[in-house]
Amino acid sequence: MSSSRSDQYHFTHIHPLTKVDGYGEFTCGGCKTYGFGKTYRCSWCDYNLHEHCATCPPTILSFMHPQHELQQVFRGPEQTHHEKRMCDICDEPVEGLFYQCHPCGFDVHPLCTRLPQHVRHVPHSVHLLELSRWGASSTCMVCSGPIRSWRYRCGPCGLDVHMECRCYGSQPHYYHPSQYYNQPYYNHGYTNHQAQVQESSPSIGRRMFSVLMALTVGVACNIIAAPASEHLTGGF
Repeated sequence: MSSSRSDQYHFTHIHPLTKVDGYGEFTCGGCKTYGFGKTYRCSWCDYNLHEHCATCPPTILSFMHPQHELQQVFRGPEQTHHEKRMCDICDEPVEGLFYQCHPCGFDVHPLCTRLPQHVRHVPHSVHLLELSRWGASSTCMVCSGPIRSWRYRCGPCGLDVHMECRCYGSQPHYYHPSQYYNQPYYNHGYTNHQAQVQESSPSIGRRMFSVLMALTVGVACNIIAAPASEHLTGGF
């Protein structure tokens, strides 16, 4: 574990935070979801922020909700208990720090905003898959399980894939990012009543964090993610 002494303050915490690489597992004090590795940390308080949560801007424009600019929101525990809200992308609770379009009631975790709009899926390489709320069906083409959150879809072919299945190949029951971190996998979208969302649980966000890690550290074995611009210019 290494640290950088470029301490900085963040509005979610009263003490300065130090950037630390390779910390291990933590629950982000900003968005209240799972984290691993890089963190902005207050060792006095055992307080951690995802690198993205520590540096994300107050407003963003996103293809996920192109109608309006998304505003950064920070809700305390009393607000969370009064009104429980869910991330529109991954369908897990949003607590603490998240982005919101208030007029439309659209909410999204900061980490979920980092998902690419288009990916190339090797078993279906004829078209790019697009991240979408809607699809041709509610069944994943890879695992045949139900899809309850956003998915990657191929519009021309009418195919839909779980966000995690498009990262972990054709056998999602046997290889998941949870195995990479030696932790039980969270919620794949199946009807497993023992894997229900629990507010403030450190397992919240484990699924999406693992998907994002697969894009950045190359855990995935049969998927290549690429922006549409790379595809159009012949990039791989």
